[in-house]
Amino acid sequence: RLDDNPMLNQGVIGAFVIVRVLSKIQIPTYCSAAPLDCGAPLGYFDWNTLSQAALSGVESAALFGGAALAMDYCFSRGII
Repeated sequence: RLDDNPMLNQGVIGAFVIVRVLSKIQIPTYCSAAPLDCGAPLGYFDWNTLSQAALSGVESAALFGGAALAMDYCFSRGII
């Protein structure tokens, strides 16, 4: 690679994090299905689903961020 665009790396990491976070959220049985309504604070998501998203988001950002740092390091050293 010959570009030095840090936003490209951050965008790729963000895309993977968003997809992983949304796929890991489990909607509780007390939520109505159509339209999705779980109650306060946002209607679509309650505190349970928001906490799932936050914890999964931190985990995913750390994992994909670490992988991106390792790849950048390997690219800079000429390993890959």
